[in-house]
Amino acid sequence: MAIIFDGRKFASEKEEALILKVLALRQKSITPHLVSIIVGDDPASHLYVGLKKKAVERIGGEATIVSLSASTSLDKILEVIEFYNNDPEIHGIMIQLPLPKNLQDSKFKILNSISPVKDVDGLRDDSKFIHPTAKAVMDILDFANGGLDMSKKLTCFVLGKDGMVGSSVVKEFKKKNYKFAEKIEDADILVSATGDPKIITEDMIKKDAIVIDVGSPVGDCDLDIKASFVTPVPGGVGPVTISCLLENLIKACYNSKS
Repeated sequence: MAIIFDGRKFASEKEEALILKVLALRQKSITPHLVSIIVGDDPASHLYVGLKKKAVERIGGEATIVSLSASTSLDKILEVIEFYNNDPEIHGIMIQLPLPKNLQDSKFKILNSISPVKDVDGLRDDSKFIHPTAKAVMDILDFANGGLDMSKKLTCFVLGKDGMVGSSVVKEFKKKNYKFAEKIEDADILVSATGDPKIITEDMIKKDAIVIDVGSPVGDCDLDIKASFVTPVPGGVGPVTISCLLENLIKACYNSKS
């Protein structure tokens, strides 16, 4: 039977360590401050932004949500970002995705307008930070492997590798010299980031594989598979992703004073 990863517990332990770091920063009159910019009225996006705000506040930081209407012009969005880029009291800036359809073609222009030292979502081409979801995947993988470096022994496969999350995960695997399997069935590690509910079936999984499901809001695979380790949806990668965003925010605070 597969080990079902408890992402909420794992993230909570991360947050406990971050609380101490925030206390140390506050003693130096530095309060980590995240600005989340959301364009449009997508309910899921507003939910996610709210969860991130609560997480920042749990560790003793501050979070500001800037809500803009779907009809907001590109120039206005860039103006808002530039305002916070120039505010020394703001340490992290993120744009909640997806953007409204009328702004989809401008997505990368918007993302790349965020200062690289404040891009805590790791979405700029030259960001100083690892994408929080990709970092969450790697942290969970270290946990699944007992913290050992298994990169020379295990092969991996990323389903959805052309997406923003999948490509970030591939990038991190390459940094650690993981070998890539040619087929899903041959992979020791499967990361699925398609967002297609239950696309992963029992016959696609190598016996005793490690399966990290990044699907949302419904998982890409069932928990009842022959994997040795699997992340549930919800309660798996999601909570860890938020804790990794918090880690990036703390790092941004230290970088701003270095």
